[in-house]
Amino acid sequence: MQRTLPILALVVGIASPALGIAQDTLENDRVLYFAVGWSVNKPVPQNVLQLGVLFRCDVDWCMEYEEFPAKDNLPRSPLPYRHEMDAPYGKDRCINELITTIHGVVHRDVSAQVIGEGRGFTLRAGNYEYTWERDTAPARGFVLVSARETGSDGVFGQPVGFAYESEDQRGRQIRPIDLSGYFDGQIAHKDMLMGAMDDWSQKQSSIDFRKFRLSSTQPVMGWDIPALPDVVSKYKKPMMWVHHSVLTPQANSGRLNYILHEYGHDFNANGCFDEFGHNKLLLPIRAGDLMSAFVYIEYNPDPRDGIPMISVGRYFRKP
Repeated sequence: MQRTLPILALVVGIASPALGIAQDTLENDRVLYFAVGWSVNKPVPQNVLQLGVLFRCDVDWCMEYEEFPAKDNLPRSPLPYRHEMDAPYGKDRCINELITTIHGVVHRDVSAQVIGEGRGFTLRAGNYEYTWERDTAPARGFVLVSARETGSDGVFGQPVGFAYESEDQRGRQIRPIDLSGYFDGQIAHKDMLMGAMDDWSQKQSSIDFRKFRLSSTQPVMGWDIPALPDVVSKYKKPMMWVHHSVLTPQANSGRLNYILHEYGHDFNANGCFDEFGHNKLLLPIRAGDLMSAFVYIEYNPDPRDGIPMISVGRYFRKP
């Protein structure tokens, strides 16, 4: 079960106007990881995604976050690791592609204020203000209620987000065994056919890391499953599988160290993952030796209309 977290003491007090921050402190080895998204109309309609971490810096609060503007249709960047698809067909004359990721704009050492109010807290950092409420559902953590630019009366449209308190990950290697387990989840999603201002499609999701196999030559975990029959029929292939790759962070010097998950269909049915898939970046929530949850964003560029497919989600161990 998710443990009672020190930040819960933080959100019941009101910040001193002189300090501008909550009076209660978050333990030095505790941070708050979050994933958020929203829509804006100006200067052009678009969605914005963020992954970030709130932490203590001396007696104050600081935040580091990476922002992924959808209007930029950010490109994928290849990494020095390769997918290892293992399908029961093809692969005689094909080569698996390199694993890729998405890079946004990172903002470091942003001064932050945390103000406790009612069931949650307001976080002010840099250009943004976020309002969070404690989640009373079994998933626990916090959910984003609203977001806006600092000092603005207008709020962003379609806010969605999840946050959890965690032990600090800095200086700790995330091993594949740390991920072992089944996780329920929720995802807010906009697919390739949706416009920037369309409502999120929200649904349940899950991931079972116990089904992934560890590569013998690189720090990559893989999982292959048959595609759904209607997908195979649509593409008129005798057989088609879906491949998943998970890459744990290999450098752990900063605060935003993502677990990367790239997955997709073998549309050309050649037995290799040589087509681009879906790119997810996950921030792990640690409780002792276990990962208790993950918050993540998904960002997949679309060269056809310039509007990427995006998601904001979380996974959590069932109590």
